[in-house]
Amino acid sequence: MDAEPRTPRTRLELAETIAAKGDLRRRMEAHLRYRFRLSAPEVEDVMQDVVLELMRYDEPLREAEGLSFRILHLRTLQFLRNRGVRREEPIEDDARTADDWPAPDSQNDNYVLLRQTLAQASPACRRLIRAHYLEGKTLKETAEALSYASTNVVWVLLDRCIRRLRAVFGATR
Repeated sequence: MDAEPRTPRTRLELAETIAAKGDLRRRMEAHLRYRFRLSAPEVEDVMQDVVLELMRYDEPLREAEGLSFRILHLRTLQFLRNRGVRREEPIEDDARTADDWPAPDSQNDNYVLLRQTLAQASPACRRLIRAHYLEGKTLKETAEALSYASTNVVWVLLDRCIRRLRAVFGATR
């Protein structure tokens, strides 16, 4: 007499069920391939992340399948976001000699122009741009650090500075 498979009661049991390559894992992998168009190695990476996430806590479950697909969805979105940020390149590409590197292009010229344009900006504009864009401070943090009355003042001043810089940068280009 065949016994029906037991429903996992904890996250750890669910992780073991998925790792055992049963029906649930097959459906999850198919979902990844068809819904997100992931390759086999990418599917395996995401599935490993799902199993690790499930193994992190050993808690009781109400809906094992619902939780597993929810974690799968969230991990896949995280994977896709990170894939956009981190490009994969073969290691051989880094083994170029000095002759193989491309010649300096207009990108360097743009950096020089940008530096010259920033030198023409007022010290207050440079402080605002440095605090907000380079140091990554929020408008509120920038207002507090530079002793401005409010975030609206910082916003207006940044807008004016950027408009001036665009005008100067566009004229020198």
